[in-house]
Amino acid sequence: MTEKKIESVIRYPSDLIDEEWEILEPIFNELEPYTVGRPRKSDLREILNAIFYLNKTGCPWRYLPKDFPPYKLVNYYYNKWTENRLLEKVNRFPGGQRLLYYSHMILSLKKVG
Repeated sequence: MTEKKIESVIRYPSDLIDEEWEILEPIFNELEPYTVGRPRKSDLREILNAIFYLNKTGCPWRYLPKDFPPYKLVNYYYNKWTENRLLEKVNRFPGGQRLLYYSHMILSLKKVG
């Protein structure tokens, strides 16, 4: 019996594919380890997918589709990651190039929301 890898469903063109998340997940875990407090309930991949969706469509935060995490949570992570420059740090890691493509435009979200 062989183990099959379950692939996630891509809902929007801006969503990360499995191979991209396999590269980015360890980078996020290294740069922002969750070591204190309650375990994180939010899925960082979905947070990134929501940020990429907002960036690609230009829609206001409140118009984020309901199949993403709540817009206030996405906004919290976006503000946190831009203030501590995490997105820029991710770009310096090998394999973070797709994020680089989005992060140079990501500041425009401040004007949209």
